[in-house]
Amino acid sequence: MANDQLTLPLTDEDLLRLARHRYAQADREGATIDDYVQLVDIFPAVLQRLREKAEITRDLVTIKRLDLNGPEPWQHLLSEAAE
Repeated sequence: MANDQLTLPLTDEDLLRLARHRYAQADREGATIDDYVQLVDIFPAVLQRLREKAEITRDLVTIKRLDLNGPEPWQHLLSEAAE
């Protein structure tokens, strides 16, 4: 695959497939310096996609913080567990 393909919009699956392919190429017996360079070249795109997914997930999931000092928060937790 050509290096310019990283500038094209890739689906998550295509990016993952390309990263796995480049990893396999670099990990094989007789890998060349070009195989390692191509593997390293894909990491900014993979990290950016991971960053985007983390931001989406952060907006979807919120963790409620409770101050567990005192009986009221524990009673609240027990009542939610009973429901």
